[in-house]
Parts: sequence; C-alpha cells; structure tokens
Amino acid sequence: MKTEKEEGILPDKKFVLVIGHGSRLPYNKEMVNLHAGMLIAKGYQVYIGFNEVSEPSIEEAMKLMVEDGAEEIVALPLFVASGIHTLHDIPLKLGLPEGYGTGESTKYGKNVTVHYKEPFGDDPGVTQVLLNKLRTIGCSDDTGALLIAHGSPMKHNSGLVNRTAGRLKDMGIKNVFVGFNEFNEPGIEESFAAMIDSGLDRIIVLPMFIASGVHIGEEIPEKLGLPGGSSKGVVKKRGREVTVFYTETLGLNPEMNDILVKKINETNCIITEQVKFPYKSEPELSACQEKKN
Repeated sequence: MKTEKEEGILPDKKFVLVIGHGSRLPYNKEMVNLHAGMLIAKGYQVYIGFNEVSEPSIEEAMKLMVEDGAEEIVALPLFVASGIHTLHDIPLKLGLPEGYGTGESTKYGKNVTVHYKEPFGDDPGVTQVLLNKLRTIGCSDDTGALLIAHGSPMKHNSGLVNRTAGRLKDMGIKNVFVGFNEFNEPGIEESFAAMIDSGLDRIIVLPMFIASGVHIGEEIPEKLGLPGGSSKGVVKKRGREVTVFYTETLGLNPEMNDILVKKINETNCIITEQVKFPYKSEPELSACQEKKN
C-alpha cells in the first residue's frame, strides 16, 4: 500500500508564501530566494511571490498554491516595516481586506484560509541581531551606532527605527542615532555630522534594509563619505577623522529566518517532508547562498 508521500498527497495543506517587494535589480529577489530556501531546508512547503516588477507575482503564486491543493496559506511579507504595500496592496492581492490578520480568500476559485503576518522589523530578534553586530565590532564609549532606514511618508518606518534605537539604549548601548535616506528627519548626513561633532571616533552604521540596492550600494555610502561597496573606512569630515563600519543588510542574517519560522509557528503550521519551490531550482538557490557567504 502506498503512503501519502508516495502518492503525492500532502499530509498538510498549509503552505507558506514568502512575499518580496520586487525590483528591477536582482538583490530583492535573491533575498527572497535565500529565505525561501532556508525555510525549505527546515521542511516547509514554500512558494514565492512579488508585489511588483519581479516574477512570479503574488497573484501567480496564489493561483499555483490553490491549484496545488492549499487549504491554508501563511503569507510572510519580507519587509522591514509596514507601508502602503503591506497594508493595502498585498492583502488585496491575497484576496483579503486591508491590514494584517487571518481571513478567508475566494479570489482564486477556492476558499482558502490566509494568515497574513506583519513585517518582521518590530520583532525583538531584530534588535538582538543589531546588538550582536555592535558587540562583534566593539561598542566602547567612543563608538556610536547609526541606525539608517529608507524613510517613508507614512509613520511606520520612522516609528520602527526610533523604537529599535530605544531598545538598543535600554540594552546598554550609550550612543545611538537614527538617520533616514529620504522623507523623514533627521537625514543620514545630519545625524552623521552630529555624531562626528559629538567627539565619537568610531561609527557603526546599521542599515535597517532587507536587501542591497541603489540606496545601500551607492547613495548611502556617498552620504557617509565611503566608496561604494566598502564595509569599513576612515572618513575625514568636519575637521576630524572617524572610522566608519558599514554593516550588511538585515536580510543577510540567518537569524531573520528564525523570525519567519516563529511567525509560521504562530499559526501551528505542521512541518512536512514534502516541499515545493516552483520558481527557483535548488542549484540556483545554492548559488544565491554561496554569494551571501
């Protein structure tokens, strides 16, 4: 007698959808593939979808999941903070009302339960990752931490960054500043100048971005006085020399995947041996993971 696995019948009909923003550059898709691959290695049934530009779209992924027998879907937006995409665009594409939570979607020809989770940035694990980076580099009294973020006309991004800065201070980090690339104040250059003027000799820059891109690779290093692609340098500004450490984006930290697992487990998702990842072959995933390393 054939087992359920041999017959291709999933013992669990709850699938995971990792959702990315999408971009004309490869970095966001690589990050989504990386975390989807890590979830697959942990035994989850994983699909991917993008809000714009990149393929497959959220709609294509949802359609395929329903065709493959999904009865429940855990939708994980791989975003740092809430915004118009996560609060409005994505839930509508999932067949849900605006906002986060659990609901029934009939958008793709079958009734499925969708658990739409919040972005990961407010999880305490993110602050712990940042703290670990500071401790690894060394955060003495002459060192400051500069949390940088994209910025947004909505309050969610700036609120998240300021809360994270507060948590780091509560954990004993004395000199914590925040700076935004656009939209919000203070700007990166303003905060960077304030840190130099305060007498700090070392500045550790912590990007609260999920993946690299033009902002991370070009715009922000220029604002800091670093060459593009640099992770460390001595910067001469405002009559002083400071050593700047420019750390990697959040998505490259494996601990971020643990946060995704926690969100999945909040819905009591059962891990199965049978997994599917229809849009990226395993060799390509391996190449993506090797690139990270």
